Amino acid sequence: MSTLRRAGRNIKRAATMPNQSMVYDFVLRCAVRACLEQTQNQRKETKKENRHSSHLSNVGEVLGNFTNQFSEETRPDKISKPLVTGLLTRLDDIKAGKDVSKSEYGDRRFVAVVKQMRDHLKQYKSHPDETINDLVIFFLRASEAELKKADPNPAVWFKDLDRYVARFAEIVLVTVQEEVPASATPEVIESLNRFVSPNKASKKEQRNSQPTDNIMDTLENFPMIQTVKELFQIPISEHRHKLRELQNICTEANFFLDLKKVINAVHMNQPYPGRKEDFATQLGYDNWKTRELKQLQELMKSIMLLNPNLSIAATGEQDVGSSNLLSGNRTSTDSQPRSSSELQTRNESGYTYIPTDPRLYFRTLMTICFDHDLKSEDDGDRSKTGILSNSSDELLRECWKTWRLSDPFRAVLYMDLLKGHIDKGTLDLDYAKDAMRSLDKCLKENEVSNWTINDRENLVKVYEGLNETCLNELKECFANYWKVKPEYVDELTTFLDRIYENPAYLEDHPEPVQHLGILEETIEGAAVARWRQLEKSLLDPKQDDMTNLMALADKLCQELVKITKKFKQPLQGVLHLPGIVMARQLQFFVLEMDNWAFLPETKNTPIEAAFDLYNKVLTLKRLYNQYGPAKKSASFRVESWFLVHVKRWLVSTNSATPEWVMNAIKQDEFTPINENTLNSSSVVDLFTIFHQSVDFIRNLQWPNYLQECRFNTALSKVIGIALQQYTTEIDDMIRYDIDLSSDHRSSDPANASFFDRARTQLTGGRIQGKLEGEPYNFMKETCVRINDIEASRMKLDRLYQTMDVDEITYQLREYGTQSTDKLASQQTNYLYSIKIVRAENLLPLDNNGLSDPFVVLEVGGKPVTRTRTCYETLNPRWDQTFDIVLTEEEVFVLALVYDEDVIGANDECGSVWFKLAPSYFGDYQTHELKLKIHPQGTLYLRIDMEGEKDDIQYWFAKAFRTLKRAEDDNAGIIVAKMGEYFRCVLNRKTLDKLLGRERSFFSSFYRAPELVDPTLQECEEAIAPLLDYLEYNLKTLNESLTESNMQLIIIRVWKEILMILEGILLPPLSEQLSELKPLDDIEFQVVYKWLDLLKILFNGGEDGDAVALDKLENSHYYALLAIKAAYNMGTDELIEGYNTTLKNQEALKMRGGRKADRSKTVYHSKHTVRKRKPSTQKSASSYLPNSDTILRILRMRTGKKVRDFLHAEFEKRNNPTASARITEELTEGEGKEPIPPPLPTAPTNDLTPGTEQTIPLR
Repeated sequence: MSTLRRAGRNIKRAATMPNQSMVYDFVLRCAVRACLEQTQNQRKETKKENRHSSHLSNVGEVLGNFTNQFSEETRPDKISKPLVTGLLTRLDDIKAGKDVSKSEYGDRRFVAVVKQMRDHLKQYKSHPDETINDLVIFFLRASEAELKKADPNPAVWFKDLDRYVARFAEIVLVTVQEEVPASATPEVIESLNRFVSPNKASKKEQRNSQPTDNIMDTLENFPMIQTVKELFQIPISEHRHKLRELQNICTEANFFLDLKKVINAVHMNQPYPGRKEDFATQLGYDNWKTRELKQLQELMKSIMLLNPNLSIAATGEQDVGSSNLLSGNRTSTDSQPRSSSELQTRNESGYTYIPTDPRLYFRTLMTICFDHDLKSEDDGDRSKTGILSNSSDELLRECWKTWRLSDPFRAVLYMDLLKGHIDKGTLDLDYAKDAMRSLDKCLKENEVSNWTINDRENLVKVYEGLNETCLNELKECFANYWKVKPEYVDELTTFLDRIYENPAYLEDHPEPVQHLGILEETIEGAAVARWRQLEKSLLDPKQDDMTNLMALADKLCQELVKITKKFKQPLQGVLHLPGIVMARQLQFFVLEMDNWAFLPETKNTPIEAAFDLYNKVLTLKRLYNQYGPAKKSASFRVESWFLVHVKRWLVSTNSATPEWVMNAIKQDEFTPINENTLNSSSVVDLFTIFHQSVDFIRNLQWPNYLQECRFNTALSKVIGIALQQYTTEIDDMIRYDIDLSSDHRSSDPANASFFDRARTQLTGGRIQGKLEGEPYNFMKETCVRINDIEASRMKLDRLYQTMDVDEITYQLREYGTQSTDKLASQQTNYLYSIKIVRAENLLPLDNNGLSDPFVVLEVGGKPVTRTRTCYETLNPRWDQTFDIVLTEEEVFVLALVYDEDVIGANDECGSVWFKLAPSYFGDYQTHELKLKIHPQGTLYLRIDMEGEKDDIQYWFAKAFRTLKRAEDDNAGIIVAKMGEYFRCVLNRKTLDKLLGRERSFFSSFYRAPELVDPTLQECEEAIAPLLDYLEYNLKTLNESLTESNMQLIIIRVWKEILMILEGILLPPLSEQLSELKPLDDIEFQVVYKWLDLLKILFNGGEDGDAVALDKLENSHYYALLAIKAAYNMGTDELIEGYNTTLKNQEALKMRGGRKADRSKTVYHSKHTVRKRKPSTQKSASSYLPNSDTILRILRMRTGKKVRDFLHAEFEKRNNPTASARITEELTEGEGKEPIPPPLPTAPTNDLTPGTEQTIPLR
């Protein structure tokens, strides 16, 4: 307990409450004094003006009277600094919207005038030189100007002008009475009242102007005296008798004498009006004393100014404010008491107007006012507080000023009485807001350290009572927290904040928030009770556990979300209602979830219902984590409750995905979505499903991130398998469109009859009934399907980024368990899938310079599988897949390429070894193998070992490779299909037909035609069908394919054309001499003209807006042109040039450079051939093509020398080691298994999806 508190307790009140008759006596004296003072001032008026009825009648009339009441010499209405300061404070509150007690304060026009008035007052804050009359005139003019802005007609706004001036006069009146009471002369008060209530003032003037000398009528009709009579319920006769007694007592002289006595009491340190012991500090007492003496002296001066006789009577005494004002003679008006009442009063208190205990009397009066006004039904006479009427408020203000009571005492007393009524329930806390504002104003104007100990003690007691009242109200609210309105709780907590911020209260209660402990207990009990209510209302024994739990979770979510919105901030920063409620209720809910999760029937719960419950549980967990207590008492084991349901969802998604893929394809018409999106709807539908699945996992917001990563890994497997299925279906549709399905009819040639094989070989595998060379035109649907593959790969890349696959992989590898292969480490059987794709540049073994190749795979010297036969080609494409089961961990496989012959044994085109081992294929990805066939050619295989990895990057990489491989395969299929027709047009038959050299049985009997060089037009007409075919199909491809697909295909088509033209000039590479004859110069020139025509076509003709020349004039193009340099050279010169070229190539290879390409030195023109004279500065080999091309030229020569040279060169190529050593090894190792040649290294699987885009797999 503080010393101030102990000191305050020593100050005792009177033992008994004063008699109401005594209170009535002194209150009536104050009212009589106010009446007589006003009457006296009115009688002194020398000029009355008649009122006129006009729009501005009331305002103009009052201004005239206000001006005429005072002379220029002594004007009590002259403004002062305190008055200006007080007015600015009140006007600022109105401007800022803090004071809205009057309706005009919310009027924007009134506020605009207030702003002008405020700016006008600031000019006179330091040196005021105007009068109150001047202020009112300025406000009147400003109001009139503001109102004219809306409507210049005064008839529209004259009533508003009256109201505005009345409100401003009211503000001035209150400010004068509170801030400069010395200036509150009756004349000023009366004049301002005329503005406030001009109609009432007019009536008063009419009454005063009546020719009567009966002062009793004036007293009886005075409103304040009537208020006293009504408050104390005094009979009229007794009231009149009392007025007659007080008529001669309540004089201005006696009031003047009371003031002198009060000044003397202050100097003498008397208990009334205050003494040094009443204050906690000397500074507080000195401040009060200075302020009190100043106000008393100003009041006495104003009285003497209006009544000079009082001043003369005081000259015989000491100066006002001296140590003793009671010495000397009294005036005649003060010499003798005029009644027994006066004598009795003087004997008890020594004052005429001031009772013995002013504080106690004032408390009694305010109590009577409270009781009376609360019973009154007249709300039109309410003051700003809303409780006391204006008449009661004026009476209390008059007694407060007369009895010299302090502002803190009045404000604390008002709050104390108000609290009593709040406790009784007759008033609510809303009324305490105004009282709290009054207290705040007192604290702002006068620090609590300068208050009297008694006032401070009463303030703390009142605050303690209000604190208890607020806490009780909060207890009632929190007992039904789910129903209470948050606005009311906010009002209570705001009220508590203001109490706890008070320095006096904090001094006695350093930790006020300790009182909130009772509220926490209340909330805990209410939370448990509410849970019991929810259980009783929601848990239906007739329903299953899932339904009951769902209803309970749903209701909890709704209520908890609602209370978190209601009570966002903790009460006093320590009491958080949502956290307390959750700490109790969610413990019970967790127990319910545990019971449900371990029920056997839980595993059969519908997945949709399980995840509906999951979402609600997750919401509860988030609320608990965000708003729950710091020390969590409830454990949300979401992973154990719902993990089984997530796994069920993954299984169901995996089962439904194949059907989704097929439905997407069935519903697809394979037309572009729009002109900018060239893929069809199936891709969009399929990836929409993927994204929905990914979003489902993401939206779960699974608490365990590692488990969520595993969910995504399992989902990536579903996506990968779905894309593999989609790609296979689209590939089959593309092959069916291009009519390749017929190629697979003879899937088992070993079982075909001799005649079937003979017929197939003779027709070259062509479909019966289909004309040779009939072109195939591509459909737009086929192009759209090709675009779908590319779009799938691009969308897969975006899905890779969306799922953040790299981060998932990092998390699982860094913090999760190591992924294990699905296959057991101790497995004994290995299943390999081998796809024999195609071969290139095989050895020609038939008389037509081609072969009919097929492939046989041997393991341990025994054939295990065989492909179909591709007829009349050196670049076959099989696209056949075989499964091989091996029991050994490492096995060498021999791939044999045969040329099928109808009669006799099949000839061997070549062979190559490769190795099957988990060390190469244990990553379970598909590997592309490019194997060099012995003695000539290249074989392309795709091999993968059955198995999978529990790794998200594995499935994405596999899907990427599948899609990219399908893109390349489809491009190859298109080029192969177009190449069939290219060869039907671009061949030596067309060349002979153009030159008129068709060869037949009878052509030898006719004379050979003359050699005529055909024109470019004739050359163009010879291949016109091909040009038309290209124009039509390239247009279709260009309009229907994406740019990247078109670029991929067009370059391959151009390459195919170059190879076909090269095949016209040269036979295939082989060690055998060819029956193909070399072309003469005219024939050679025609081939080059065809090349120019096709280049112009691909380049876009005159516009040149198709394929760029730098892509058309590639190394293969220049290599074709370089053939001319060596085509007609002699055999010896060619052999010499071959050796030189081979040495240069080997030397360049040893240096790490590229293969020599000197073709550009031979062919400089892009469209014509120019013959250049041989230069003496360069050797002949500088202009020759590469070594393979020279060997192909040599095949068209004759003689033993050429045959021996070809045989020797091919031996060197095929057997780099010495033939003698090979022979010796074969002789010594007779009966042993031959040693296989070195195996090609299997490619690694380190390509990520990002790098696979830049390094395409063929």
